[in-house]
Amino acid sequence: MLALRSGKNIVAWPRISRSEFTPAKFSGRCILALLGVLYLFSAALTGAHAQHIGVRLPAFDTEDPQVAQLTEALQRYRRIAAAGGWPAIPAGPTIGPGSLDPRLDALVTRLRATGDLANDDRAFNDYDDVLEAAVRRFQARHGLEADALVGRATLRALNVPVETRIGQICTSIERARAVYDEHRTDFVLVNIPAFEATLRLRGKPDWTTSVIIGEKDDETPLFTSEIHTVVVNPTWSVPRSIASEDLLPKIQNDPGFLSRGAYDVLDAGGLRVDPAAVDWAAFNLHHFPFRLVQQPGPRNELGRVKFLFANPYGVCMHDTPSKYLFAYASRAFSHGCIRMENPLDFAAHLLAKDGWTEEQLVAQLASGETLSIKLAEPLPIVIAYLTARVDNSGTVFFYRDVYERDARPAECPPGPRDRHRVPVSR
Repeated sequence: MLALRSGKNIVAWPRISRSEFTPAKFSGRCILALLGVLYLFSAALTGAHAQHIGVRLPAFDTEDPQVAQLTEALQRYRRIAAAGGWPAIPAGPTIGPGSLDPRLDALVTRLRATGDLANDDRAFNDYDDVLEAAVRRFQARHGLEADALVGRATLRALNVPVETRIGQICTSIERARAVYDEHRTDFVLVNIPAFEATLRLRGKPDWTTSVIIGEKDDETPLFTSEIHTVVVNPTWSVPRSIASEDLLPKIQNDPGFLSRGAYDVLDAGGLRVDPAAVDWAAFNLHHFPFRLVQQPGPRNELGRVKFLFANPYGVCMHDTPSKYLFAYASRAFSHGCIRMENPLDFAAHLLAKDGWTEEQLVAQLASGETLSIKLAEPLPIVIAYLTARVDNSGTVFFYRDVYERDARPAECPPGPRDRHRVPVSR
């Protein structure tokens, strides 16, 4: 048999030898060959031509639902652009509940264009409850604090042209394809611009938590790996750059800083040093011969649990004692690691597959002892950069380009997926 490949599909083609040639066998083989040709032809129609003739044939290489939803959103925003887009709202004082601002008409038109406000004949003489709810919806969709106040940040988001939003969707489609083509089942997706980590099971979102990512000068890198170990009550070996740049000034200004934070001071040979015996004023950014290790406890910068995955950047995912930072809509505060708002829920899920109960996890946490638990089955993790996404209700979310990676948006595809025409931007 010869095998012909069409995408990921293989069609068997009959090979006829002289010894087995008979009219009957030849007739049967010809029929089989004809069926193979028809299969390839139908597959070609599915991938490239079905949309032109209005026929929906079985798809042998289907898109992930998120890619399909983004593609639908693209068409919606193209229709908005074709209708003239939306008006720019002039700058001015903050618009809030009860305001009688002359810009309300422009605000109403803008919110109706994207469906945040019902497109009816209702007139708005003031900023009432209906308009307030619409503004909150818009803010939630754009990664803003949903306070119903049209201040500088919200006004900036309202005035982003529809063409820019289309570019975001196109870029996110291509990036999403790169993610979902490789990961169709169980994995963790960390979306940097959304400040969000999502556990996807059987190809669907199952659990989501807010995260803190690296600040602009310490960007969280984009890569794919596998979570292989859960560390309960971790210690923190402070990177030298953080020790000399961030912690040394605090040590110099506060003699009790190290003891309150449960830091051990080690010399170049790894021997413990009494911090009270050190003249900290003698050291600086360029001269710091010590290593700092923070012991487990409520002040530990890694929190109560961390998750390890192989990467060349020294990045991990972990808990944090600074829970107040999750109140901010924009959360680029770390040195590159990913801090989770609800890491214990995530740890419980991972460890349950290895026979751990919640009671056992709680007991281990309470012990204060460090324990590294290697997972029997590592879980893939993808750190991606999607500035647009769509939820299951069809709502489109846009996020600030926090690392300025959308400066050159991907070329928008003219129609349904065509692998040969549209390059995948990884």
